[in-house]
Amino acid sequence: MILKLLLGFVLLIALFIIAVLIFLKFCPSVGKIPGKKDREIYAQRNDLFYGNVFHNEDDVSTMTKGKSYSGKRKTPKKVIEPCVPELLNDPAEGDLTFTWLGHSSFILQMGKSTVLVDPVLSGRSSPVGFAGPKRFSGRPFTFDTIPYADILFISHDHYDHLDYKTILKIRDKVGKIVVPLGVDVILKGWGVDPGKIITVSWWEDVTIGDLKLTLTPSRHFTGRNPLKGNSTLWGGLYLTDGHHSVYYTGDGGYYDVFEKVKKKLGPPDLMIAECGQYDPAWALIHMFPEQAVRAGLDAGASRVIPVHWGTFCICNTDWDDSVIRFTKEAGKTGLNVSTPRIGQTVVYERTGDQTDSWYEEYA
Repeated sequence: MILKLLLGFVLLIALFIIAVLIFLKFCPSVGKIPGKKDREIYAQRNDLFYGNVFHNEDDVSTMTKGKSYSGKRKTPKKVIEPCVPELLNDPAEGDLTFTWLGHSSFILQMGKSTVLVDPVLSGRSSPVGFAGPKRFSGRPFTFDTIPYADILFISHDHYDHLDYKTILKIRDKVGKIVVPLGVDVILKGWGVDPGKIITVSWWEDVTIGDLKLTLTPSRHFTGRNPLKGNSTLWGGLYLTDGHHSVYYTGDGGYYDVFEKVKKKLGPPDLMIAECGQYDPAWALIHMFPEQAVRAGLDAGASRVIPVHWGTFCICNTDWDDSVIRFTKEAGKTGLNVSTPRIGQTVVYERTGDQTDSWYEEYA
């Protein structure tokens, strides 16, 4: 009897593993994996691609031995209501606006160009619609109302930055698409026009219209398929149009990359810093709020806006822990920061106006 139960248990485990493998292989939202020819190109364009995977500049472990947080308020007491965006109808040379869409999604109007970054408009950060981190903020734009973007940038392939349903809905509403090496394979598998896609490696740049875009390194990792980790590259983005410069850190832990960005590309006028979804258990691949402040100082940023919070909770902290700690630390250092509401369009010259603690309404 015991032997039969044991065999039955083993069989159930085997069937579960088979089901997971089938899901990972055939579920379209997971995405395709770069092939042999792709990998040969990556090895030529990035010295840290070897062993069929990308590596960090200082190759670190994703997990550490730190004890995880145990936050008790992972969601606000009510749904966060977004502002109605007030994008410029006819942006001109020298203009710079920032509109946060929640988490790490935002729109930049920089000169005459509109840049959409890491858009996730779905209700969950997940390969499926019935499970995974659920959105707790409203959407400033829907799939139908989001405006045309001259440039779409995806920082890496994680589900909270690259969303299958969003891409399907907006792929015809964007011009050029700039992505790290390997992310193009996923997009092409989803039917995105290959002629729109431009791939970049770390420190490579591309000029589109009046904008120069440079992919910056970060200390992170990738993988929509947990069995195929780091087969695509990750990074941040530095943009300049001759009038302003903007640096989006992308996801990643704290190290000397921010000083490198300052030396290579110049101190940014506006820095959009990852500040959320951190934990002692993965302390090397996400910044803690105090480190995000330090990063802004290292980069010499004139002003910093924290993102990667306020919409999905994929860690073990209270939902507002990051912004509370970030603003407290910034106050000690004198770093200029802004904390705009979701959907609020910020004109760069008036970023100092967006410093209210609006999140306390939802605590």
